[in-house]
Amino acid sequence: MAKSKRTILFLSANAASANAAAAAFNAAAGRLGLPWLGVATDELASAEVVVPIDGVVPEGWTARVEAWPGGDVDRAASGVLARLLGGRLVEDSETASPPPPALPKKVYTVKVSRETAGRKGKGVTVVSDLPLTEDQLKELAAKLKSACGSGGTAKDGRIEIQGDHRDRLATELEKLGYKVKRAGG
Repeated sequence: MAKSKRTILFLSANAASANAAAAAFNAAAGRLGLPWLGVATDELASAEVVVPIDGVVPEGWTARVEAWPGGDVDRAASGVLARLLGGRLVEDSETASPPPPALPKKVYTVKVSRETAGRKGKGVTVVSDLPLTEDQLKELAAKLKSACGSGGTAKDGRIEIQGDHRDRLATELEKLGYKVKRAGG
C-alpha cells in the first residue's frame, strides 16, 4: 500500500516561477523521503498548504499558508519544507539561536587578608576562597595586580599581591560582584 501524498500548492502569477518552486520542493522532499507533493496548479481543493510566491493568498483560503522566502529557489523550497516539519529557516544574518539568558550570578564570599609569615617580614595581601579555575584565577590576578600597581602571583587557589592593598582589593572585588570578608589582621 503506497503512502498518500500530502499536497502543497505553489501559487504565482508567473507559471514558470510556481513550477520551479514546486520542482525544487519535490526534489528536497524526495531526497528526505517525505510524503509531500508540490504542485503548481490552480487546484485548491486538494491542497493542504498554500505557498503564495507573489504573497497573495487566494480569496477564501482558510487553511495553512507558508511564506515563500524568495532568493535561491532550492534554498527557499528547503526552508518551506523545514517549516512544514516544525523547524525554521535560518537567515544568512543569523548565526545560531540566541544564547539562553544568563543565570543570575551567585554571590561568592572571598577572603582578603594580610600575611607576613615566611617572607622575612615583607607582607602580602592574600585573596582566598575564590571559586575559579586556574586560568580564571590568573586572569583575575592580572587585573588585581594592575589595579594595585604591584606584583604578585596566583597559586594554590589563591592570589597574593605584594604589599598591603586590602582596601583597594576589597573595592575591586566588590565591583566584580564578589562579597568580601576581611580576615586576619
